[in-house]
Amino acid sequence: MQPRRTAPPGWRHRHAVPAPSTSGFADDQYDLQIRMFARVGQKTLSRAHIAVVGHGAVGSLLVEYLARPSVGYFTLVDDDAVEASNLARLIGASQADAENRTPKVQLARRLIQQANPSAHIVHFNADVAKASVADRLKGCDYVFLAADSMRARLVVNALVHQYLIPAVQLGSKVRADEQGQVIDASSAIRPLRPGVGCLWCNQLIDPNLLAKEAKTDAERKAQAYGVEEPNPSVISLNAVSAGHAVNDFLIDYLGLRADRPLRYQHINALTGKMQLVEPRQDVDCSERSKGGMRFERGDGVDLPCSEG
Repeated sequence: MQPRRTAPPGWRHRHAVPAPSTSGFADDQYDLQIRMFARVGQKTLSRAHIAVVGHGAVGSLLVEYLARPSVGYFTLVDDDAVEASNLARLIGASQADAENRTPKVQLARRLIQQANPSAHIVHFNADVAKASVADRLKGCDYVFLAADSMRARLVVNALVHQYLIPAVQLGSKVRADEQGQVIDASSAIRPLRPGVGCLWCNQLIDPNLLAKEAKTDAERKAQAYGVEEPNPSVISLNAVSAGHAVNDFLIDYLGLRADRPLRYQHINALTGKMQLVEPRQDVDCSERSKGGMRFERGDGVDLPCSEG
């Protein structure tokens, strides 16, 4: 049984590294990176255990950005396969992957192995909302949530507050008006920490969509669900959110900056402006509030998962 965490994993006291050295790394594969992180920082990354949930456009960028710096352990989760419509946004995906319906987690595994052959990888071609899958995330150091389902948000949000695991929720949005004019093109980076940044508090989990996702395919078809047009997506918008999120992870995990208030980042590609948003904290939230149903409970309460 996964041991119950009783305190947030923390960042600075566990992972702080000394000032980087500028000499002695000429023959090292990670020479330029070590000049920023130092050798002890590089070793720390090699021991980090990262989960990436969702391996579409953002997820494929995340594994590339995390494997290149030599993160050592990965848990990958996605139940989807590569399609032709994905090829413009999935790093490393080929026409053969689309034709063969390669599981996206297998594509992600391939990307990681190409960048870092020594990485340890576990992947699940399954929904993170399955109890057997979510259970494997309990021991991770950090979770990147790049899936767009409400069920994935529900489970990862619970993991953050229940098992005190830091995470970040990522995405991008493009909106057009009735005439087809693009009025918003933005990237979002929403960090979650135990007790802070809760997706329920910030109305980022929609109960109606949760109920819709819980229906069978036949039920959704009968009620005319799934007829919505897919959202526009461009790889460069996804790269903005993935790049910012990985930078924040590396710098915070290695203790390279002082503690700072947690803020959501919304970056508008049309205006070039970044908006920093202070997350709401509902006093009576049962997820993030101390003494609530979930906060710091570990294995004392079930995750909001389906069986299996």
